[in-house]
Amino acid sequence: MLHRHLDLTKSEAVKILKKNYEADIATYDEIEKQALEMADVLAEGIVSQFPNKFS
Repeated sequence: MLHRHLDLTKSEAVKILKKNYEADIATYDEIEKQALEMADVLAEGIVSQFPNKFS
């Protein structure tokens, strides 16, 4: 997931440098969705690792 996030971020930077702002906005939206999914997976992992702390 982190590798995908970095790929998307690099893609966004290239689009900004090329002044392709419409594509940049679409990529930003994809980055946001992917980051939220990654946060959910990380949170699930933390909760499963420490079940007594989350009841």
